[in-house]
Amino acid sequence: MNGIRVNTLKISPNILKERLEKKGVKLKETFIGYAFKILDSPFSIGSTPEYLFGYYIPQSLSSLIPPLELNPNKNDFVLDMCSAPGVKTTYLSQIMENKGTILAVEISNRRTKSLKSNINRMGILNVIIMNKDMRIYYKYLINKNIFFDKILLDAPCSGNIIKDKNRNVSKEDILYCSERQKILLNIGLDLLKKDGTLVYSTCSLEKEENEDVIKYILKNRDDIEIEKINPNKYKGLNVKESYKGTLRVLPPDEPFFIAKIRKIK
Repeated sequence: MNGIRVNTLKISPNILKERLEKKGVKLKETFIGYAFKILDSPFSIGSTPEYLFGYYIPQSLSSLIPPLELNPNKNDFVLDMCSAPGVKTTYLSQIMENKGTILAVEISNRRTKSLKSNINRMGILNVIIMNKDMRIYYKYLINKNIFFDKILLDAPCSGNIIKDKNRNVSKEDILYCSERQKILLNIGLDLLKKDGTLVYSTCSLEKEENEDVIKYILKNRDDIEIEKINPNKYKGLNVKESYKGTLRVLPPDEPFFIAKIRKIK
């Protein structure tokens, strides 16, 4: 991770910055006041008392964008479809001022433990955790007539060389991820209320997992539209506009693809 996000539910950014700088951590301000880029640290940034107290969480600056674009308010009912380890889940809660309700779903039992840990450590009170496979669980939600104002689908993907230096992914792996992403995106849109917003993101560089997924969903549904994301909001990151106003963050920053979708009927 090249950055940290201050948990403003527990501490102010200025106080945390001062505390870390006294310990020798060098921080740089970013496009948002409660996130800092780490220039240098004499120790692991995840080993401080401030981290254990839940005052901050390591987070790449690129991964701040999906929750910011979703921008849930404190009255919203939000679904985080693939939520572990909870970095974006806790960010959604922070944006919502620990109010409203977030349903955080995670398929992996092991990763659900890290989700619970981060939620507890950061003092999050508005999250319900479900250890479920969204490809099955969505049927229960629809049968119970449960739909959402905002949905985050930070989809499982094949990853990238910045995040995993040993990445060795085949074309078959990429296509498998793409098919699974299309399934999950359709499910998310089925669970979205009319006029609701879904943000789709991956940390993959592959067009099959990004633009091609959006092209597929636009071709096969007539109840959605893409909302353009303004790349100029994210100063300091290597960002560019992509297909129909979607956004790409490119190396040397951690790669990300973000699409913002509105349900129109």
